[in-house]
Amino acid sequence: MAVVEATYKVVGMTCQSCAVSVQTLLEHVPGVQKAEVHFATQEVIVRHEADKATFEDLKAALAPAGYELLPDAPALLKAHKQYLRSLLKNILWAGALAVVGMGLHLLPMHLPYPMAVGYYVVSLVGIVWIGGRYFLRPAWQQLRIRQLTMDTLVSLGLLGSMLLGAVELYQKKHGHSVAAGAEILFFVLIGRYLEERARHRAQGILESLSMLAVPTARKVSSAGTENVPTASLAVGDVVEVQPGETVPVDGIIVSGDVSISESLLTGEALPVEKSIGDRVWAGTHVLLGTVRVRVEVPVQETFLAQLITRVQKAQSSRAKLQRLADRISAIFVPIVIGLAIATIIYHLWRGAEGTFIWERALSVLVISCPCALGLATPIAVQMAIGSAAGAQMLLREVAQLENLPHATVWAFDKTGTLTKGEAYVKEAHWYAPQEASYLLAAVRRSQHPLSQALARYLALHHSAVSEDFHFTELPGKGIIATFSDRKLYIGSPRWIAEKHPDLPVPETTAIAAATQERIVALFTLEDEPRIGLKPFLMKLRKKGRRLVLLTGDPSSVAETLADELGFDEVHKGMSPFEKAQWIDTQQKAGVRVAFVGDGLNDTLALQTAYVGIAVYRSAGAATQTAGIALLRDTESALPALYDLSVRLRRIVMQNLLWAFGYNLTAIPVAMGLLPGIVLSPGISALLMSLSSLTVVLNSLRLRLRS
Repeated sequence: MAVVEATYKVVGMTCQSCAVSVQTLLEHVPGVQKAEVHFATQEVIVRHEADKATFEDLKAALAPAGYELLPDAPALLKAHKQYLRSLLKNILWAGALAVVGMGLHLLPMHLPYPMAVGYYVVSLVGIVWIGGRYFLRPAWQQLRIRQLTMDTLVSLGLLGSMLLGAVELYQKKHGHSVAAGAEILFFVLIGRYLEERARHRAQGILESLSMLAVPTARKVSSAGTENVPTASLAVGDVVEVQPGETVPVDGIIVSGDVSISESLLTGEALPVEKSIGDRVWAGTHVLLGTVRVRVEVPVQETFLAQLITRVQKAQSSRAKLQRLADRISAIFVPIVIGLAIATIIYHLWRGAEGTFIWERALSVLVISCPCALGLATPIAVQMAIGSAAGAQMLLREVAQLENLPHATVWAFDKTGTLTKGEAYVKEAHWYAPQEASYLLAAVRRSQHPLSQALARYLALHHSAVSEDFHFTELPGKGIIATFSDRKLYIGSPRWIAEKHPDLPVPETTAIAAATQERIVALFTLEDEPRIGLKPFLMKLRKKGRRLVLLTGDPSSVAETLADELGFDEVHKGMSPFEKAQWIDTQQKAGVRVAFVGDGLNDTLALQTAYVGIAVYRSAGAATQTAGIALLRDTESALPALYDLSVRLRRIVMQNLLWAFGYNLTAIPVAMGLLPGIVLSPGISALLMSLSSLTVVLNSLRLRLRS
């Protein structure tokens, strides 16, 4: 039997306890092995047997509890808009009932008994009709699976107000207490509406990225062009893109010239001019010109698809502080119900009047706010992920961003990280210039900044051979290119000197090339340092962070650069394994290391470090391995990343302090423990809604500052 893992969206969750309910309901479906629910992203990851648990089975399991399962983000967006429209309409009805109820409390005299009965009946119908949909029915279904949520507290408040109103009418009183139910309903629905709108903003960057993935493409064939689903395209197909359209694939231009905007993917505001042989990416926008593009990678593996997947995974990961809040939220509702019962017992002991006692218990139920606790961390995390992605900084998991302020050592690679990766050949010493065409063909295949610099230099004077060859790249050493009649070794002079001991090993940055029989060439190179990073590095030092340079370059250039940028330590001539081993040794000693690198030879170090950051234009393996990948200029992105991590932690702590402080203060006041202060159930509901909204609005500051 086939076991699949699928990701779906869920509408209707209002607190962390709801997420637990969704998980429980799904895991009771035959064939479901595991369900993992993420409240802030309204997402569930289900591992199930495809033939036993279908999407319809999963959807049917959630429907009675008031939750709707949706297949994807576009469906969620549509459902979310419908949900908000319906919510707004019901807020107006609840508001009308609440305004009338407030007016009755202000009247100098009570309504005549028949009119009071009429108001009670109208309010009862309204509360049951509106509250039943949003609170009463979900609370009942959740109770059936032994789950208590915010819906439980609100439902008890609504039922309690209706019961109190009925008792008053039975005693031939005014029955106005039912108005408290209308007020509770009104204020809680307003809070939910505002919270849903604000929470939806956290998903903005993912929606923006998803909108770039065009569903159809214009495929070119011998018969002309035809519109086909983008998903049906294969590597080698050719598509045509006209002005005003979005490129559907990652590929190479085979005909035409174009002006293209890559702003959302790269952050580059100005259009880029491209022609035959240049690479284009899915999601970029053609401004001028018509081009034909050959598909180079499968549609599911485009750079845009990887961005979307990475953002989704980051949003699904949990922050450490979130786990604490989740554990507290799980026991919060039973505690509140217990406190409401304790309130009744306390005021009975004091000899208070029945209506007063009942209203204090209702106030305790509705003033308590599990939502603020449940949202304190995840909503801030979602805002931070959206801010990072919008600023071309991608997170593999949010814990990496959360960990960054705690890193006590910052270790950096040199070439392409602390230098601009725009090296140039300063001197060339040829021993076998007839190998230049083969040398150019080989270095063009490498993504290493020094190889690319050498390729640019050789292309000025030579043409690459067209012969196919076998290419191998050895991290920390260099390249082996095997042609039909020769094998070239290109890379570190120390590595080449192992085969040719007579090769001079310079103290500067260099690349050597050789065959098995002879030395081919020796090139010395220079690269411009990222002086713009110096203020950020100095800021880290002022905060007590230790700066360490880990480089494979054995030359004195490393020490000169470290002195110029203010580093504390330099370790040069290190292999990729030695870098990772150094980081591992430090971390075993209790040091938290953030490593910043860019090359294939940095992947082990990036994976080992407490936080791994791949800088702009890193090798593909480094970008995939790192916990954080920067997609724009390092000199601006790295300080922005650090500032975002610090602000995230500050706002999460503020949210948690507010959520705990609010409940610790509000519940005793609602219980009537403070002399002279009495909160009605309606005001308590308003305060509860404002509490959740405060957490959401505070988290929005992460987006506003970005």
